[in-house]
Amino acid sequence: MDDRRAAMLRSAGLELVGTAESAGGLLPEQAWRRVINLDVVPAAEIDDDDLDRVDAEWRRLADEHGLVSDDGSFLISPPGPGALRLPWVLVRLTAATKLAEQLHASPGRPEFVTAALDGHVVLGVTSEEHGVWVVRG
Repeated sequence: MDDRRAAMLRSAGLELVGTAESAGGLLPEQAWRRVINLDVVPAAEIDDDDLDRVDAEWRRLADEHGLVSDDGSFLISPPGPGALRLPWVLVRLTAATKLAEQLHASPGRPEFVTAALDGHVVLGVTSEEHGVWVVRG
């Protein structure tokens, strides 16, 4: 994993565990396409300036749908050059985790996709014209 990507994830308060090519056969590119297409309806739409609520909604949906394993681990694909082709990063939540504040293509515009280890649940956060969407893909 490159240093920039690792630093971004650490700055979001995540513990880096490793990488994975797929989540139960689901590639990061496939997961991104599930959450960024014209037919997507957000599970939550949040004002651009409320990044704490973005994190709270992501966590609520992650808990509700079983995205995070018992030990706090899950897969994530952060934004950045080549994100669709790079492997998943296996991470673990910590008390300091704040995803929306640090995982963005440009400041204040969070973008990332997460998946359960087996790929059965995908949640994405995307910045749209009128707010931030949390999407179940």
